[in-house]
Amino acid sequence: MRGRRKFLVTAIAGALLLVAPTDAIANGGSYLEFDQTHYLPGDAGVATTYVSVPRWKVGLFDRGPFYLFAVPEGMLREGRPIPASAIRVGTFTVEKEKGSSYELRAEFTAPEITSGSYFMGLCDDPCTTAGFREPLFGSISIVATRREGELLTQNDTLQGKLFGARRETRRAERRLESAQGELETRLAFGASERARMSTKIDRLETQLAAARADHSSRTPFEPWVVAAILLLAIVAAVLAFRRRRMVPAITDL
Repeated sequence: MRGRRKFLVTAIAGALLLVAPTDAIANGGSYLEFDQTHYLPGDAGVATTYVSVPRWKVGLFDRGPFYLFAVPEGMLREGRPIPASAIRVGTFTVEKEKGSSYELRAEFTAPEITSGSYFMGLCDDPCTTAGFREPLFGSISIVATRREGELLTQNDTLQGKLFGARRETRRAERRLESAQGELETRLAFGASERARMSTKIDRLETQLAAARADHSSRTPFEPWVVAAILLLAIVAAVLAFRRRRMVPAITDL
């Protein structure tokens, strides 16, 4: 496992540092695909890849043959010496596909090296072309037993599930933070509205109390109303008395 971690770090760093004099580093590199993930020393394997080469670059194939190298230490770089530790394990064949597409395929035998992950790359010898528009590389795992390979596969599967679970956890946390922020905003708005309504209710209650106090301080009738009623009563009484005196007495015949 220690050797595997070391390889992963080296591979990432190498992918970032790959430099080529041609346009072979257009997008940083393309991956070689292998028929297995873990190989025992001596196992037969197959590496394949597909590349798109413009018509005016087809001449790059004339630089072959192109070999598949296992590189325990270092990297394959165009225009640089092939590392002394590199092991040539297979030769690529080139088959034209549709249009400008080509299939590159190499049958190889897993080398007799210690367990670990190893950089695998394409290049001619000496290394003048490590890819077509992009470098071609990948990795394989060498194991001592089938059981080791099975356990590594299970571990890789669990690591993938763990990564997915962590990603989902981060997404859930972000959703929770967003929902919490929205809830806090709503609570703050509710508190503001409650304070505003309470202030309005207090003002209305004050106005109502003042109106009630003003109403209770008033007399049932205004003084001029009382005087007018008394005057009308006196006038009515006088008229009634005068009418009674003007009526002639009724006598018997």
